[in-house]
Amino acid sequence: MKEKRIQNKVLVLYLLSIGTFFASLNQNIYSPVIPLIRDSFGVSVNWVNFTVSSFIFITAVMQIILGTFIDSKNQKRLLMASLIITSISTLVCAFSTQFLVFMIFRMAQAIGTAMIPLVAVNMIAQLFEGEERGNAMGTYQILLTLAPAVAPILGGVLGQYYGYMGIFLSLFFLSIMLLILLGYFLPEEQTKNSSAKSYHIKEKYVSVFSNPTGTGTMILGFFMFLIYFAVLVYLPVLLNDYYRVSLQVIGMLYLPLTLSMILGSLLFKRMQKKMSLQSLFIAVLICMPVQVMLFGILHEQTIIGLSIVLFVYGLTVGFSPPLLVTLISNEYQEHRGTALGLFNFVRYFGMALGAMIAGLYKVIPVSSLFILLGALLGLIVAFQYRFMKKNRC
Repeated sequence: MKEKRIQNKVLVLYLLSIGTFFASLNQNIYSPVIPLIRDSFGVSVNWVNFTVSSFIFITAVMQIILGTFIDSKNQKRLLMASLIITSISTLVCAFSTQFLVFMIFRMAQAIGTAMIPLVAVNMIAQLFEGEERGNAMGTYQILLTLAPAVAPILGGVLGQYYGYMGIFLSLFFLSIMLLILLGYFLPEEQTKNSSAKSYHIKEKYVSVFSNPTGTGTMILGFFMFLIYFAVLVYLPVLLNDYYRVSLQVIGMLYLPLTLSMILGSLLFKRMQKKMSLQSLFIAVLICMPVQVMLFGILHEQTIIGLSIVLFVYGLTVGFSPPLLVTLISNEYQEHRGTALGLFNFVRYFGMALGAMIAGLYKVIPVSSLFILLGALLGLIVAFQYRFMKKNRC
């Protein structure tokens, strides 16, 4: 009986992780067909880009909205509702002939998919404890990292042969399959936090922010993702303008970075069984600022050196999210959903700001920009390390 219960938990873990993969797929599969959407509806590319930016914005805001009540609601029903919203909006997008209708239901699709990762990670945190929780978060992060690598390739192939309708119909059938599988296999009794009490929204956030360890972890996550997206957005400019790499090849050069991030998540799954989360956290705090500054120093030296720096940086970036999510899940027992929602919002906000900061290379020398970002991260790390050391004493 115990073995069967463990097998069911593992099955639920993979279904929830696949659900998160699907949510990310909805966001990233769209990018290669932006010109196709523009030409199909006869609108300017700015309107199409608006559907991209609004999707990210809605996803970020939904983390805060959902986080305020997720702990006191039946999370299986929330997940089912998110997939129903996603399915209906995706089907309408597939058959839309008016851009306004397409845009409105693309936003509705964002509302549905934005709910999936937060509900999934909160349910995983409830299902697993201790070392098992860290291992489960590693699996969750691997599939979340894999989606941005697979989605553009899949979107390009489907768009070329079946148009944008083929993309949205494929997403519709995937959402229906997930709805059936998750509806059948998710355990009802594990989806609701029975210990959750009724709290005012203000009380929840006061409780979350009053935990210095959790708040410090979120601040670090914000800067980690800000810098990561600054690197990600600047990389094609560097490869095209400085190394003269063709635009066709640049997309393929993102694959090693994505693979190293997946390896980083796999490494976390192994290391968290042998070392404490605090020790792993300190190791990441030391390594990442050094790697960012090395990128600033070496990015124009050789493309081989750049590739090595990016590979090692990708390992650390892949290692960090499951570590941070596990730490936050362990810190907050009563308001876990609120804390995870806030952390997801902080991550998305950091990504958006990082993309804007990358544009400063036209004003500030790139070396100086990334050395400064690395040094700033190092200062925050030093403060957090001092606080952690003080708490241990």
